[in-house]
Amino acid sequence: MSGPTKTTLPSCGLYRTTKPLTGHEEQFPAGLLVYFHNHSDSGLPQVLAPDHNVHNRWHFHGPGVEFRGLSWADSLVKVPLEGFYVLKRELAFDGGTWPKGALVQLGYTKSADPILFIGQVRTKLDENDLWFSDRGVGLARDQMSILDAVTVFQESTGEGDHGPANVH
Repeated sequence: MSGPTKTTLPSCGLYRTTKPLTGHEEQFPAGLLVYFHNHSDSGLPQVLAPDHNVHNRWHFHGPGVEFRGLSWADSLVKVPLEGFYVLKRELAFDGGTWPKGALVQLGYTKSADPILFIGQVRTKLDENDLWFSDRGVGLARDQMSILDAVTVFQESTGEGDHGPANVH
C-alpha cells in the first residue's frame, strides 16, 4: 500500500499567472509577472507582485502572499530570467533590425510580456561600460527561442544566493 503522493511545487523564480489567485484577485490577476517562492517560514508557498523597475529589472518586495491552493501554483507559466542574452538570429521589428549575435537584456512588462534592450557602447563617455536604454523592443512569447543566455559577472550584494538579487 502506498501513501499519498506529495504535490511537487514549481521551483522558485519568475512566472506569468494564467488565472487570478483566489482571495487576492485584484493583487494577482491573470496575466501578471510574479516572483514565486516555494518555501517560507510557515512552509507555505508565496508569491510577490512586481513593485518597481530599475535598470530594466523588476524588484519584488515582501512579505509575499502565502497561499494553500496548490492547483494555482500549477497554473503558473515559468518565464526566462531577466538578464543578458545574445540573439541566435537577426531580429526584425517595426523600425529596424538587430543583428545575430547582438547582446541584449531581457526584461518584462508587468503583464509578463518580454521586452529586449540592446547593449550599446556610448562613444562620448569615458567609462568602459555597456549601456542599455530604458526603451526596448517587444518580443512575442513564441520568439523567446531566439535568445541564448550569457553569463555576466555581477558584483556580490552580500544578501545570499537564493533568488534573483532584486527580491527583498
